[in-house]
Amino acid sequence: MNKLTTYEAAWLIGGPGRAALVTFVTLATDGRLDVADKRQRVKVARAESTYPIEAAALALIPESGIGVGELLVRLAASGAMKDLEAAVRAKGQLRALRWFSATYRELLEDPGTGVRRVAVLGVPGIEEERLRDMLEHPLPGMPKIDPFKPVRDNTIDGTIEPTSGSGYI
Repeated sequence: MNKLTTYEAAWLIGGPGRAALVTFVTLATDGRLDVADKRQRVKVARAESTYPIEAAALALIPESGIGVGELLVRLAASGAMKDLEAAVRAKGQLRALRWFSATYRELLEDPGTGVRRVAVLGVPGIEEERLRDMLEHPLPGMPKIDPFKPVRDNTIDGTIEPTSGSGYI
């Protein structure tokens, strides 16, 4: 059996979401992404990539930046993730039968260090505290505003007195 790459191991253990997480952590720790901790947004610092999944992640980030959560969701649904799945299947590993796989058991017994540890353990395996904290405590989603009922706040202290609706959906 061929050895699995870190991305393939992440897909086998945690699916597309875990592989997207490992890609993000790899790019952030290598300095290829600029991460704004408080805003939880990323921008491309260097567009270098070794693996196709890294290139796909960098291609998903617009020049203005993107939220970390949105990047992870988009990357998990990308075509590069389907290619990663095909590569894992070609090596004889099936995610549905991973509990019976010797490779799966070996990974869980010895998670390793660095990004390989993130592939096995997920967010708790991230060694860099600021990245782990950011991923453990994501920002809440923005409220949806109905364009036909705009929210107007023309008070001095910032309180809104709704008359016919708040404007939020």
